[in-house]
Amino acid sequence: MPQIRRPNDRLLAPLALFALVCCFLFAAIPGWGLPTITVDKKGLLAQGITPGGRAIWWSVAHEHPDSFVTIVHRLEEQADTDLDGVVSFEHEGDLPETSLWLVIDVSTGGYATFAPEDFGVTEIPLPPEAAVETGGRGTADAFREVARPLVEVLLVRAGQGVWTLRAGDGGATDQDDFEGEISFGIDGMTPVGTSPLAPSRYAEGDRLLSIDIDRLELSSLVVETPPPPGAAAARVGVQR
Repeated sequence: MPQIRRPNDRLLAPLALFALVCCFLFAAIPGWGLPTITVDKKGLLAQGITPGGRAIWWSVAHEHPDSFVTIVHRLEEQADTDLDGVVSFEHEGDLPETSLWLVIDVSTGGYATFAPEDFGVTEIPLPPEAAVETGGRGTADAFREVARPLVEVLLVRAGQGVWTLRAGDGGATDQDDFEGEISFGIDGMTPVGTSPLAPSRYAEGDRLLSIDIDRLELSSLVVETPPPPGAAAARVGVQR
């Protein structure tokens, strides 16, 4: 009669426990699975993009072509056509010393940042009240930021698209009447690359990214719906 070999339960139990611990450890590592940016001889290289997916390169730089500061904006979509999870941004010459660079994986909403070593990246959280939900009263949800005179904003919805808008306090795209505050409806944002038209409502997990164009500081927020208690937006500016 043939013998039946049974698994060694005393061996399997520790292995199962080890696998479970590894899962928790990997899940807890900040940035696990996010893209990375490195410098190569032609410009910048992003690795860790979803194979076959889309990546958005985004940069604001202070450049000095003729002894005065010129603000240069870059926003470009690239597709990973060779399915290797790598995309590149070509840049002739050295990168501007005062510049901030991001690459966003449209499939996951994850992003990486980069700045020249002597400048560095400053990233701070956006307050929850930056994402203003209107509750379906016939107007679009809005973005609001205070104490920033000029900003460039991206709205990232994983797996769907990326949208942008540049706004200055009191400018044409600033829809409020308060000095020291920028506000606009997200449905007026411009699609980046092949993204569809901008949504009128936030969705759970949307990511807002904002660059202060003067200071080149990055701010970020992952939207929660409904907003957490006490996150109702408060007017802090002076009404015009």
